[in-house]
Amino acid sequence: MGDTYVLRKGVADPTDLAGVTATAAELNIMDGCTATAAEINAVADMSGQVVAPATGNLSLTAATHGNRVVYYDDADGVITLPAATGTGYRYTVILKTAFTAGSIKAASASDSFLGGIVGVDDDADAAYAWKAETDDDTITGNGTATGGKVGDCYEFIDLATGLFYVSGFITQSGGSEATPFSATVS
Repeated sequence: MGDTYVLRKGVADPTDLAGVTATAAELNIMDGCTATAAEINAVADMSGQVVAPATGNLSLTAATHGNRVVYYDDADGVITLPAATGTGYRYTVILKTAFTAGSIKAASASDSFLGGIVGVDDDADAAYAWKAETDDDTITGNGTATGGKVGDCYEFIDLATGLFYVSGFITQSGGSEATPFSATVS
């Protein structure tokens, strides 16, 4: 059996835990953990899960936007994802303001999307499923045919180096609904 430590309240010992008895193994529960404090906090800290309404062009970062919801408030801004490296972080964007010419893009042409988005036509009671093609790296919303209306939701998971899994729900209209996906990053 390993060493056993008795920790008592009111003792000037730095291992004092108010009279709790713990073994060395119990005290070393995090031994071998390679996560940084920032990575642990990003997963465990539930405060600030919704990033305040953002406007203008926005570059997402793991520290500020990873595993959080970005409530986006700009009709023609560009949101740029971080480089896809396989972290598993989720980046969720919900539109507060309808896009007129807004987009969400990969950081570089070496990153692409896998997955798809479901679209609902609000003036014809139809539904669409839009699949990201091999080199797609951009989602564009125009507020009608390609979606981008208030409440539209896009989620990106940093799946592997060079690859984001994308899913979402958009509302489309206008009679000539079209895929929001394209390959525009160079």
